[in-house]
Amino acid sequence: MRAFRVLALKSAALAAVLLGTAVAGGAPASAESGDSEPLMFGMPYVGSELTIGQASTSIGSCAPVGTSPRFDIEWLSNGVPLPAERQGEFLKLIPEDRGNRISFNVQGLCTGAKTYHSAETAPIAASTRASGWTGRGNFELLARTDDGELVLYPRTYESRWDFYDMSRNARHYSSSWDEPRVVGTGWDIFDTVFSPGDFDGDGNNDVLARDPRGNLHLYPGDGDGGWLLPSQVGSGWNIFDSIVGAGDFDGDGNNDVLARDPRGNLHLYPGDGQGGWLSPSQVGSGWQIFDKIVAPGDTNADGGVDIFARGHNGVLYQYPTDGLGHWKSPSIVGPGWDVMSEISGAGVFSPNWGNYNATRGPRNDVIGIDQEGDLHLYSPDFHVDAGLSGRGPIGTGWNVFKHLI
Repeated sequence: MRAFRVLALKSAALAAVLLGTAVAGGAPASAESGDSEPLMFGMPYVGSELTIGQASTSIGSCAPVGTSPRFDIEWLSNGVPLPAERQGEFLKLIPEDRGNRISFNVQGLCTGAKTYHSAETAPIAASTRASGWTGRGNFELLARTDDGELVLYPRTYESRWDFYDMSRNARHYSSSWDEPRVVGTGWDIFDTVFSPGDFDGDGNNDVLARDPRGNLHLYPGDGDGGWLLPSQVGSGWNIFDSIVGAGDFDGDGNNDVLARDPRGNLHLYPGDGQGGWLSPSQVGSGWQIFDKIVAPGDTNADGGVDIFARGHNGVLYQYPTDGLGHWKSPSIVGPGWDVMSEISGAGVFSPNWGNYNATRGPRNDVIGIDQEGDLHLYSPDFHVDAGLSGRGPIGTGWNVFKHLI
């Protein structure tokens, strides 16, 4: 019989997102008291932290009222227990986890010998843009000024166990900005700067930048908000008028890039996971009708990345994908987005476990800067597959930035 590690779940920083079953995009298993597959929270990407889901806390409900539930928990990779040094309340995903499926065994202190086993994650993929720049797995803003400064806005997430409804423990989250800092100068030599997430496979998020001659340069992130030595990873990219980091568009676990030519054709440049490229292909046409293309990640919790595009009339459209490089049916998000000077993804901006529906999963947010410089947050609606709901301004003075990365 395996020896499980006993622990008390404590407050810790975590950008928590609900994971599905072993099938990418599948709905997570139910995990009410007595079920055999407790839910897992976290993102199936390098840099994320995984832990047991709120709906599974009844397994440890014998803890005193108002205190943290207690569990014996063991993490597994492809069904094999991970080393002792990686066991604990949270499992931080590392580059060595790429392609593996993570699950856990859990036993409450008052459930006797009964062991519960979670569903497996989808294969762990490369770190996404939503995992930030400081190695903590949090979404963090990176913005470029007109004079070429890169400014990093780190975020801290704090969690706590609350007792409410006189019967149930739950984890709640708050988030706040850390002190911003300049992490680069001279970036005004580039006409396009964007992040594909982790492009070179070292577990840290990176930046790609195009110079006016059409050369594409990779600036590897160092995991602490700074950069390693850059290298050129492409030429001839001046044939494109819009380039975005799409995340893992084709479902191979590596981050990709989408580029539009002036005729409106959309091209996929798949990353090879080591800082290079696989063969490109055309994945769309007619995209010249849009003046802005945005890739915020998975906003509808179906396991595929979503692309948003704004028409010249200010109408915003959502183009979901199936996670394997194909499009699903698009939908209209709404009009009036021409008031925004910039639109970008926001990861899971302010995670709160109460915001997650057990049958839906994670949904990345969207942010926009209006003409007055106010920063607005928009969250997806959990009850539909498209649409965004405004949550009001979350900052002012953001018109000092040329664009968000």
